[in-house]
Amino acid sequence: MVALVTGATSGLGKSLCQLLASKNIPLIITGRNEEELTNLKQTLPVHVVSCKADLSKSEDRKRLIALIHEYTPDLVVNNAGFGLYGDALSHTTEEQMDILRVDGNAVLEITLEAARSLKMAGKPGTILNISSAAAFFVFPKFSVYSAVKGFVKQVSIALDEEMKPLGIRVLTACPGQIKTAFRIHASKGVYHKPSRYAMCLKSASEHLWHQIQTGKQVYIFDARYRVMILMSRLLPRSLVQKFLGNFVKESNDG
Repeated sequence: MVALVTGATSGLGKSLCQLLASKNIPLIITGRNEEELTNLKQTLPVHVVSCKADLSKSEDRKRLIALIHEYTPDLVVNNAGFGLYGDALSHTTEEQMDILRVDGNAVLEITLEAARSLKMAGKPGTILNISSAAAFFVFPKFSVYSAVKGFVKQVSIALDEEMKPLGIRVLTACPGQIKTAFRIHASKGVYHKPSRYAMCLKSASEHLWHQIQTGKQVYIFDARYRVMILMSRLLPRSLVQKFLGNFVKESNDG
């Protein structure tokens, strides 16, 4: 087995790489920071191919796609992504479009090309797309991120059904908050640490490995978010949207 992990140099991506390496799985890793890629490559006890790539840029995605067709990884984890808290108009249009490019366009392109590579090689494989619990909601003050993650969830489910006969799975992971720098970046540094309610990285990466092993099509990690999603189906939409808009602020204050 060879595994490709995008967004590998920090947070959940780095933790997953360490878990995969502990299982002696060779890796292809991507990230925007070449120094961090080199440092990670040196610390992992397996063969590692690194690819510096900003997935918002089409030329960088093309370079990664070339590697995918060269190595045909059996496991692809589309982990790279980011979001922004607050009203949509409080951020530039270009920033919002970058969310679409990284969290949406890149995920779809990598998914299709990885599946195409596996099909051409006649190999089974797994593509795991990291969506979010936010994908189940219309989410004010987190609007673009949640909508793009909703797209990732929907298209991954459909592609999984299409590709199962080929032995190719397209799985969707939907974590809630995890102890990474996501919240710090999403708030542009206003908040300096993850939420106290966030799941630890080790647990989150183990959940991902469990999903890979079991082939669960859609997996919502945290029981709290499973309850929230269930409750949202029973309550008026306007009430749910008001709660979610306030939830971003309240969770950030926590």
